[in-house]
Amino acid sequence: MANTTEKRTKLSERAADRLYEMILDEGRYTPGSKLPNELELSQALAVSRTTLREAISFLVAQGVLEIRRGKGTFVAAELPETGLDLSALAGLRTRSRARDLFEMRLIFEPATVALACQRASEEELRQIRGKAERMARIAAEGGDWPLADQEFHWAIIKASHNEYMRRLYPIINSAVNKIMQLSSNRSQMQEIAVSDNRLILEFLLKRDEAGARHAMSIHMRHLINSLPE
Repeated sequence: MANTTEKRTKLSERAADRLYEMILDEGRYTPGSKLPNELELSQALAVSRTTLREAISFLVAQGVLEIRRGKGTFVAAELPETGLDLSALAGLRTRSRARDLFEMRLIFEPATVALACQRASEEELRQIRGKAERMARIAAEGGDWPLADQEFHWAIIKASHNEYMRRLYPIINSAVNKIMQLSSNRSQMQEIAVSDNRLILEFLLKRDEAGARHAMSIHMRHLINSLPE
């Protein structure tokens, strides 16, 4: 089962990388443009629809694509400046590097969610709530919850309206994806993420900066403590 999951993850990452090249390097899809339908795009990438959906979710979490309900999938109007070098992050699979990564998130994500409490529009709060509910639903159905979880955190980052945080997050996001996909503690991390996201969302919707900051700090410490020794 683990080998099947890892194989599927690699396929979706390669599909995401290829789609990113088509957008950035080849200019097939320009910023703000709509992507072809799912059938056409899966054929162009020579992958299944399931793999395509995972690749799109990955790029949504990176801020490269946007899903507009009822309209389709679009290339973001402003693409992240940092490219997606998926292979360069392989070393972050080690336990010590994984701990370093979550410690870095512990430094800046509590501050980010506090800013989101101040600056998020009502529409952005609705989107964040929708991302949290979608993540919980996917987790309950046994789907690829780590990517949905990253979309939740990315929505919070965007709602902070801090350009430097927006540019920093995609740099570490693909590393987070690798760790979550390959971790031996996926089930424990899933329980942590679903429970903690609910608490983070509760404070965020109340615009309680102190509460949201504390909830995010607890979430990161929970993840750090769940890493194998």
